[in-house]
Amino acid sequence: MYRKEFDGLIASGRVPNFVLLRGGDDFSNELYAQRLKQIYAAENFLSLYFLEYDFEQARSFLEPSLFGGSNTLHIKTASLIKKEELRRLIALCKSDANNHLIYELNDSEISVSADFVKEFERNEVRFFKPSGVNEAIALLAQKCEMCGLFANTAALSRIYAIHNESLSLSASEIEKFASLGLELNLQNVNLMVYGLSEVSYDELFDKIFSLCDFRVDFYKMALGGGYNEMELINYFYRLIYRIFRLHAYVKINGRFDFKAVLGYQPPPSVAAQMQRYATSFSTRTFYKIFAHLNDLEFELKSEKNAAKDELLLASFLRLQRMLLSSLGQKANIK
Repeated sequence: MYRKEFDGLIASGRVPNFVLLRGGDDFSNELYAQRLKQIYAAENFLSLYFLEYDFEQARSFLEPSLFGGSNTLHIKTASLIKKEELRRLIALCKSDANNHLIYELNDSEISVSADFVKEFERNEVRFFKPSGVNEAIALLAQKCEMCGLFANTAALSRIYAIHNESLSLSASEIEKFASLGLELNLQNVNLMVYGLSEVSYDELFDKIFSLCDFRVDFYKMALGGGYNEMELINYFYRLIYRIFRLHAYVKINGRFDFKAVLGYQPPPSVAAQMQRYATSFSTRTFYKIFAHLNDLEFELKSEKNAAKDELLLASFLRLQRMLLSSLGQKANIK
């Protein structure tokens, strides 16, 4: 099954007591493993990570004891244990509803056989990286629920942007708010949350597309070492795509509707910025922007020995000149 179907089982209280969580998205694997631990609320808990796994220890933990109580065994690994061992652990869960097995598997580097998955019957959940901001914010909202915080969408969007769309760093901020007993709102986020880099991807994007001098910001980001070239390009691409969707919606409907296009209402300052960009550039200019970013990505992947910082800077300067040329007399955006 996939995330949505599993969420339905959780909501209806029909979570099985042995589950395989698998996929190449570590964040989702870990989030749902933590969620299952909360749901099972076992009196006894044992985690076996990677090389710590020992079948005899795992089997002994799930076998009946004089002390009784409920037991949750959490196996986290990037490999497959022997099928016979897995079968026996699952049998212990089937014979006693107070036993729980969470098998958290990062399968990005291995091939998982159908026979292995079949041992879990239908209790297999396959995770993929979030396909967009809405899905990522939904995951962070789950993290808020687990931490006892109200999930303020605008605040979560801001945290996610500050950390350049890193779910793990964003989740750490949520834990920080919970431990400090602070309300999760925009005001507190602006006071308490700082990115690892001196310059965020958002700030650099705004400088470039507002036709301001961004070179100092770019060098700060490059020297700080808190960025990845492909991450940065993909981030820009996603931002442009959202703005283009707004642009297309306005052309068709004659009005802005952020919820209809994005699925959520951004903070007022972000909404105003996106609205400005969506109406400043023509459809053809958006096409050129997408083509430019595609060419840049291809160049970075093709030129193995390229000086990537210099290549990025030169490309962003060309992009800015292209935007300036497309605006003509309207080149006074600030």
